[in-house]
Amino acid sequence: MGSGGNSFSKNMMRLAISAVSLSVATMIVTIATVKGFQNGIRNKVVQVHGSYIVDHAANVEGAEPMVVSSIHLPDFLKNRGDSKKQWPKGVSHLAVSASKACIVKGDTELDGVVAKGMQQGDFEYSMGGFVVRKRADYGQNNDESASTQPWVYISQTMADRLHLDTGDALTLVFFMNDSTGRGRPRAARPVIVGVFETGIEQIDNQVIYTDLSLVQKYLDVKPGFTQIEVWETGEGDIDPMAISMELPAGMLRISDSRQFHRQIYDWLAILNTNVWVILILMALVAIIAMSTILLILMVEKTAFVGIAQAMGSPISQIQRIFIWQSAYIVTLGVVIGDIIAVVLCLIQDKTHVLTLNQSVYFVKYVMVALDPWAILWVNVGVVVASVFAAVLPVQWIKRMTPSRAIRFQ
Repeated sequence: MGSGGNSFSKNMMRLAISAVSLSVATMIVTIATVKGFQNGIRNKVVQVHGSYIVDHAANVEGAEPMVVSSIHLPDFLKNRGDSKKQWPKGVSHLAVSASKACIVKGDTELDGVVAKGMQQGDFEYSMGGFVVRKRADYGQNNDESASTQPWVYISQTMADRLHLDTGDALTLVFFMNDSTGRGRPRAARPVIVGVFETGIEQIDNQVIYTDLSLVQKYLDVKPGFTQIEVWETGEGDIDPMAISMELPAGMLRISDSRQFHRQIYDWLAILNTNVWVILILMALVAIIAMSTILLILMVEKTAFVGIAQAMGSPISQIQRIFIWQSAYIVTLGVVIGDIIAVVLCLIQDKTHVLTLNQSVYFVKYVMVALDPWAILWVNVGVVVASVFAAVLPVQWIKRMTPSRAIRFQ
């Protein structure tokens, strides 16, 4: 009987430890994957468009950006050939670009897009990591055409839709206002030198990248630009107010990248709600499992409680025994859960075994970002909540009398 009781107690403790460890592991993995997912998409958006964007102060969200004359370029950009020492503090790169709506046409298909003109070096800095295919002979063997002819990069999505590839000529049709204010079509035929894929639908479906001088030819203000993209050396290194002071008052403004991608950032913020729901549910699972199993153990140890009371042990001392037992179960479960979560996250981080549909989730695989502080708070929260949850079941001991407890078998 005693051996059977001990075996039952051990099995119940194992069950409690398993419930706590799985709950803790689920919470940590959930936080790591959501944080990794948010960081991955946020970093991708910042890499493409910069941490901050300087544009016309009168621009309206959703409308075509207004053109600014190059005479209004900030002093730190007017002489781009000079040293970067004149750039504002915390800036790692600056890129002047010009965007204009146009029509792209392949052999049989056409589409409406935004042509974004950049200098070649700026494109390589922001988009070089997303280029999946490039014309083999472009820029090699002192190819003069690489520097004299306008270039264009299109997304893989657009290449499939228009049935085009590197080396093909792409027809771009811009509309310019004539002296009467009527829009007149003007065409250009740059050669596709590369194909990119960011995984961000708004970019892959709507934007092509081409030579800055080509787009500037079709702007109403010449020479002009529509925005200046600013990349910072590290998060929080740039003081936007300091840069704002160097901009022409009433003409240019500086904005955080979140303001240009509200839908993406709002979607990422909604994910935090999902995380809290999962954390609460998993915490409840651990607490309920802990309380239930502890109550079962106390029922199984009823005779022990009766004997302890008969020998003069105060009820508070007996209660502490079960609370310490619950603390042991929770602590062991938390440690095991931490190990499981960290191992799973490291495996995913190194192997990328879990993949995603990039057209839907913007990234190719499940990203993880282990945060020691998040792990610590999960551990502390589960331990404290579970120990407090054990206080209610141990109150049942007060209802036991030594005679009834000893007779209970």
